[in-house]
Amino acid sequence: MSASSPLPIIPELPPSAADDYEFKFVGEGASNVVFEVIVQPHDESSRNLFQWNLLRVPKAGTKAHTYGELIQYWETVVKPLFEPEDLVQHQLVGLGGDAVVARLNEVLEKEDDTRRVDFRGSRVAKAGYGLLVEDMRQRHPDDLTLEFKPKWLAQSPNAPASAIRCRTCAREAFKHHTKPPAPANPTILCALDYLTCSSSPPILATILHHLAPSGRRPAPETPQQQTEQTQQHGQLSRWLQTNTVLPRLRAAQLANDRTGPLGADAHDAQFQLAMTLRDCTCFVRIPADPSAPVEAKLADLDKKNWAAKLGYWQATERRLIEGGYYAGTEVPRQETDCQLERVAKGAGEGGKGEV
Repeated sequence: MSASSPLPIIPELPPSAADDYEFKFVGEGASNVVFEVIVQPHDESSRNLFQWNLLRVPKAGTKAHTYGELIQYWETVVKPLFEPEDLVQHQLVGLGGDAVVARLNEVLEKEDDTRRVDFRGSRVAKAGYGLLVEDMRQRHPDDLTLEFKPKWLAQSPNAPASAIRCRTCAREAFKHHTKPPAPANPTILCALDYLTCSSSPPILATILHHLAPSGRRPAPETPQQQTEQTQQHGQLSRWLQTNTVLPRLRAAQLANDRTGPLGADAHDAQFQLAMTLRDCTCFVRIPADPSAPVEAKLADLDKKNWAAKLGYWQATERRLIEGGYYAGTEVPRQETDCQLERVAKGAGEGGKGEV
């Protein structure tokens, strides 16, 4: 927002919200907690505000940017890169006083036994503002919803010439080397495949299996449900082959990182943006109604804490290069399914490999 732009009107929870509203814990990260807000039916203005939105609030004791800084970054840096329908929408909201924060912490405390072990005991900060975040959960019980992290959609500029793995697959090989995955955990998808699945039925089938395996949703109980699930599977397949949001995300990653982590300057705002774009989440909602469009939106596009992250990003890149994870020479060698390795094998076998 420029200095000449009018200040936006910021909605605010009323002080009575602590007693009159119902708050349900939805999820959390290291720096934030997300709640569903349920208001009284007669409170039409607040009901409209929260009908399709969730409430995100900061945790106490973190070094994250303030919500004012986050919304400024999202509005001025992230939002111009995409079409409005590509992004989970955000809006600053006043929390209405300490009573609301105290109420949120009561809800959070009751959830402690079910929270991730390293998150237990953390609480909501005494902050003046939260964020209204577009709710990408089901709107109908038979909607299909899923989420995934696209990661690095192009190779790292620091990858060695001998690389047969992309940055995402090299990182996965390193993780498996230091902590072998459970047998039930499937290998991570190669991020490069998201952009080439339209020309390769086997790759498309693999992505579909990872994103929406049948085991994640109840088996259809009626012919209508079977038809709906088949239609939704087809809609997801078509979206993967024709969407514009992932190519746009890849282009933005490339445009903002010419040097990679090892060449990044301590004040390089473009590289900071590129790393934000590599850590976002894509939420997809496929309605049960076959006439309704697929919705796919990017979230988790917060400004990074540059001072805390730069050293980590650079150290990770050095480990991947020096440990042979890009080149596939680590010992013992880890199994990955990288597109670059498939291409290399295909070239070595006379070009018969599947890309």
